[in-house]
Amino acid sequence: MNRAADAGEVTRWLAEHARPLAVPDDEPAGEDGVDAWVRAARGARVVALGPAVVGTRELPQLVTRLLDALVADGGVHTLALQASESGTTLLDDHVRDGTGSAGDTLEALGSWSWNTREVLDLVAGLAPGSGSLRVVGVEPRRPATAVRVVGRFLRTAAPDALPPVADALADLALGYGDDAARAAVARVRERLDVDDPALVAATSAARHAEAVRQAGYLARAAELAATPPGAAGAVAGRLMAQAVVEALEAGGPDERLVLWAHADHVVVRDDTLGGHLRERLGDGYRALVLSAGAGGTQALRRRSVFGPTRTPRRQRFAAPPAGSLEAALLAASPRDAVLDLRAARAPATPAAVTAWAGAPATRRSVGDEVSPRSPVGAVVPCVPGTELDGFAVVRTVHPGWVR
Repeated sequence: MNRAADAGEVTRWLAEHARPLAVPDDEPAGEDGVDAWVRAARGARVVALGPAVVGTRELPQLVTRLLDALVADGGVHTLALQASESGTTLLDDHVRDGTGSAGDTLEALGSWSWNTREVLDLVAGLAPGSGSLRVVGVEPRRPATAVRVVGRFLRTAAPDALPPVADALADLALGYGDDAARAAVARVRERLDVDDPALVAATSAARHAEAVRQAGYLARAAELAATPPGAAGAVAGRLMAQAVVEALEAGGPDERLVLWAHADHVVVRDDTLGGHLRERLGDGYRALVLSAGAGGTQALRRRSVFGPTRTPRRQRFAAPPAGSLEAALLAASPRDAVLDLRAARAPATPAAVTAWAGAPATRRSVGDEVSPRSPVGAVVPCVPGTELDGFAVVRTVHPGWVR
C-alpha cells in the first residue's frame, strides 16, 4: 500500500472513531464525545485532562464538562490541579466548607492562568460549602501559603525555632532554595514531630496538624528549588506524581481522581507526571489531551531584555501544521471531536493505523508564557499510540477572560 493510500486509511479510521463534542442547542448524531470519553475512562483511578494550550476560553470549559460528567459517573471525589500545593488548600476550604471568597482563593493558586472567569465558573459549579469534592494542588513550586502557615505557627508555639530558618523560608516563598533550605525545612519538620505534645498544648491539635501538612509541602518545594535546572523537570514530575498518589490514597481504595494539568505533564513519557502515574497505576491511569485548531489565547510574553510582561496579552495562532495530531483529527472530523486512541491498540486495527499511532508526530504545546524560543504556535514531538489515551480538538478557540 502506498503512502497516499495509508494516509487515506488513517483518515477514514479517525473519522469512524472520533466522537463529536456537542455544543449548546446542538444534538450531534451518535454519542456525544464527553459521554464517550467518560465511558472509555471507566475503571481508571486517575483521569488526567491536559490542555495543550493555556489561556483559552473553550478548553477550560471542556474540562468543566468532562469533570461534571466524570463526577456524575461515580467514584470521583477529588480534583487535583497543577497549582500550588499549599495555595490550593484555601480553594479546598472554600469548596468544602464555604470559607473565603472564590476570587481570593484563585489568586493563591500561583499563576494567572488559574485566575480566570472560566475557572471561577468551574468553582461556582462545585457548590461551595457542600463538601462534595476535595480539591488538591500538586505543584511544589510557589509555597508562599505554606511559609505563612508554618511561620505563624512557629511564632506562636515555638518562637525560638523561627529565627534560624526564617531567611530560608522567605527564599522558598519566592521560589529560591538550595541545600541549606532543605536542611532548614528538615529542622522545622523534626521540631514539629519531636515537640508534638508541647506544640499542641500551646496552640491546638488542628493548628499543629495543619502546620505539619504545610511543612510537608515545604519539603517538596525545597527539594525542587535545590535541584539543578537540567534535572528540575524530571524531579518536578516525580514530586507531582507523589502528590497525586497521596491524594488518591487518602480517599480510600475505591477513590477516583481527576487531574487537571498541562498536556506536557500528563503525557506518558520518561520522567513526566503521567509517566510516573502509568508506572504506578498501569491502566488505572488515563490521559486525555485537549488541544486547539486555530484562534486566540492569553499568555505572558517574555522579552529578551525586560523579562515577561506583568499581565497576559492576547495571542493569535494559525491552523496546526501538517503532520500534527490536531491536523489529522480536524481533517477527519468536520467538528470538535474526541478520539479514544486506545482503539488503535485493538488486534483488528488496520496496519496503516497501527503504524501511524506508533510513529513520531507533533502536537501543540503552549504554556502561560510565550517567547521567541517558545512561540504561541509551538509544537512538540509526540507518539500518539504510546503517550496518550485520548485526544480532543476544539476547531476554533478564543482568548480566556483573565480576572
